[in-house]
Amino acid sequence: MTEEKSDNDTQKPIIDYEVTADLTDYFCPFCNHKLFRGKVTEFNMVCSNCNKLVRSSNIPAKDSNQE
Repeated sequence: MTEEKSDNDTQKPIIDYEVTADLTDYFCPFCNHKLFRGKVTEFNMVCSNCNKLVRSSNIPAKDSNQE
């Protein structure tokens, strides 16, 4: 008998271990809670800590020259 794969068989996940560079940490401007890490151009989300709406358009851009 040959073994046939069924639709219910689980397959090993594909995991990419390569480190993605240039990710930015995004913080809530109201309570300074870390929202997420990523590389996005625009976002609208509610902070899980203070429940306020955070819009990327309302956060002033930081210069890379400033520390």
